Amino acid sequence: MNPETWKILLEYFDYRQFLHQNPPLRLACIFGIVLLALIAVHVFWPWAQRKFEAFMERKYQLDASAQGTAAVKAMDFGMYERVMLHLKRLVYVGIVAWGARMLVLAPVYASALATIFSIVCTVIAIAFVAAFVPFNLDLYMRRHGETLKTSQSRSLMPIITGIIWAVGLTFLLDNLGFQVSSIVAGLGIMGVAVGLAGKAILEDFFSYIVILLDKPFRIGDHVELESGKAGDVEYMGPKTTHLRSLEGDLIVCANSEMTRGVIVNLGNVQDRPVVLELGVAFEMPLHVVRRVPDMLREVVESFPDCTYERACMLKFGSANYLFQLIYIVHERNIKRFQITRSAVNLAIQQKLNDEHVASAYPTSHMFMTQQPGGLLGTPAPAPQKPTAQAAAKAEAEAASAPASSPSGQ
Repeated sequence: MNPETWKILLEYFDYRQFLHQNPPLRLACIFGIVLLALIAVHVFWPWAQRKFEAFMERKYQLDASAQGTAAVKAMDFGMYERVMLHLKRLVYVGIVAWGARMLVLAPVYASALATIFSIVCTVIAIAFVAAFVPFNLDLYMRRHGETLKTSQSRSLMPIITGIIWAVGLTFLLDNLGFQVSSIVAGLGIMGVAVGLAGKAILEDFFSYIVILLDKPFRIGDHVELESGKAGDVEYMGPKTTHLRSLEGDLIVCANSEMTRGVIVNLGNVQDRPVVLELGVAFEMPLHVVRRVPDMLREVVESFPDCTYERACMLKFGSANYLFQLIYIVHERNIKRFQITRSAVNLAIQQKLNDEHVASAYPTSHMFMTQQPGGLLGTPAPAPQKPTAQAAAKAEAEAASAPASSPSGQ
């Protein structure tokens, strides 16, 4: 109906015919029933709310004890109040609409009232669904120790709300007699044009949805990308993901880059094993070498966040006894893990120093020998090649030497 139609309906409304079709007693009964119903809803609504809250508290405590998430409240009471407010409005409008339908009116006026209540009820119903969907999703997450406000999915809620309103208004316009098909076709053409113009943006947006659904990492996890970038995840948006490196630099990565390559997630590991190899010099006495595993165990057990696994002599090195120590650090945060590992390493070195255990280090040995005709460590001069005169003289001396007699032997 256009504004002119509404104006004509208001100008030519016949009050005498209305009272004739709806006697005062009928009007009083309809008005009394509607008023009593509204008062009953207004009085009993808070009681029903408290009962529902108590039920949710009891049900959630059972689930929380199994999940170990008692610190999380049963539900978000702000979201719950919005849901109940829209539901209460919908009940109020439904009672008034029922009273209006009980009146005997001309077809044109009955159709006008039906259109009015249809618009109001549809708008309130859309608002109720838009509030109920995140509230129900938050309830599901709280049963698993998480909330919608701290989850990655909270960024999708404006999009989901927009879709709910778009679908609801489309059905409303269709019921009112508008040509919705042409509107949807126009929006489709515009969507194709926008998609072609913003291909990179849409790629990052759909990558963001993939990240939310697949959950390869969460806020606070330390990740390493295939490109070599690494850092703690600080923010996840529809276009980019922000990483904070260990040096404090902010790394902004496109969501498509986060889903394209291999990601190493170091943040969801609760127990981090550490394998440490250290050498003890061969010069150390064997009874001291045997005590090295006990020394390492004593150091690791002095840290409450660490669990000792084993320590043993792994093999003989080039100049040392090579020991291997394995222990577990119960720390999810990569920075605190590195600090704990560094403290353990320093404590091990301090323990070895206190026990006078010498660590191995690269050495080289030089062996000195006495050479004939030279000093200690000085090589003998190389023999010279005899000349021709010296060789002839040696042969003459050998010929003139008397032969040895058998009696002299």
